[in-house]
Amino acid sequence: MDIIVQKYGGSSLAEDAKLCAVAHRIAETRRNGTGLVVVVSAMGNTTSRLLAHAGRLNATPEHRELDMLLAAGEQKSASLLSLALHDLGIEAVALTGAQAGVRTCNAHLNARIRSVDPTRMRSEVAAGRVVVVAGFQGAGPTGDITTLGRGGSDTTAVAIAAAVGASRCEIYSDVDGVYTADPRVVPEASRLRMLSLTEMKTLAHHGSGVLNERAVDYAIEHGVTIHARRAHGDGGQTIVRTEQGTGGRTRIAGIATHGELLRIDFTELADRAALSELLDEYDSFAPELALGGRGLYLLPTDQLADVPGLCAAIEARCGDGVRVHGTVASVSAVGRQAGRDPSTLAFAQQLLQAQDITVHHAFATEHAVTCLVAEEMRATAAQTFHTGFRIADTGVADVA
Repeated sequence: MDIIVQKYGGSSLAEDAKLCAVAHRIAETRRNGTGLVVVVSAMGNTTSRLLAHAGRLNATPEHRELDMLLAAGEQKSASLLSLALHDLGIEAVALTGAQAGVRTCNAHLNARIRSVDPTRMRSEVAAGRVVVVAGFQGAGPTGDITTLGRGGSDTTAVAIAAAVGASRCEIYSDVDGVYTADPRVVPEASRLRMLSLTEMKTLAHHGSGVLNERAVDYAIEHGVTIHARRAHGDGGQTIVRTEQGTGGRTRIAGIATHGELLRIDFTELADRAALSELLDEYDSFAPELALGGRGLYLLPTDQLADVPGLCAAIEARCGDGVRVHGTVASVSAVGRQAGRDPSTLAFAQQLLQAQDITVHHAFATEHAVTCLVAEEMRATAAQTFHTGFRIADTGVADVA
């Protein structure tokens, strides 16, 4: 039996009517003879409410106990969706991450998937049931519940797709695919029909919120094809797959932005060992090392529970060679081999300077060129890049 994995985000399940609509979509797919594993997020803003509740009882809650609490949100979604499927005459079984065989490291609140044992899921699918898995969670080495951090249900879905040998992994959200820029910021942005996993990883890394970067990493490692679709209403899709037949061509596929990045500059005078130890648990947006031991880290502040505390620790432990700035925003032009040609970075800076947008720093990686700008210039910079790189003309081209 062909198996596909579907993942539904929290906003897709935020109320009973939406959850029932998702159940009808799943039921239709199952009646067509397809084996299904469905991964769900917590409904609506459940996770935020649970965190706020914990904070009212304990100002510094222990991470293990938070994992116990937060995992309940996805388990609620899995159970309710399974019940809705039963009401439609579809056999279904709800599983926790641990019951689905998801094994992680022991880093509470930010665990990484180490392996997935698909035995239970394959057995349930073979028996004709839809398997509904609570995303965002697994079991650590000691059996404790762990959660996977922001976007963890995407990672759960891709990891399960790889483990069960699914033909594809469908990620359902509020948008009908991946766009050349955030349409809320750049109204003329258009949907990409096809995108390579490498380009998607780079877009996610630089701020595109459609797919989680760790999920894309897992898809790259295991060759999983992802279909990004809208959960409710009509719309197309973006197929994200392993790059094929690129012929060495360069293109700019899209523009991504990231706001409220804590900028940490360092010189050769810094205690790099102490700095690395302090920042090791965070996913730095763009660590860059330059000649002479100079460079920077950019940390999304939404990853940081205590920004003032981190800043104070850096100042106390890392020496005179480290400077912590206020937050900045980034705007990146992303695409196959975008950063290999130095003229692309120079052109990006010229575009912004022509609009009197100050570039605080600029750098290139293999598949992106990035400029740091003031927070209030983020939207204008994104619009300038989208127009200047003529994304509307070239960004929707298929990966060939």
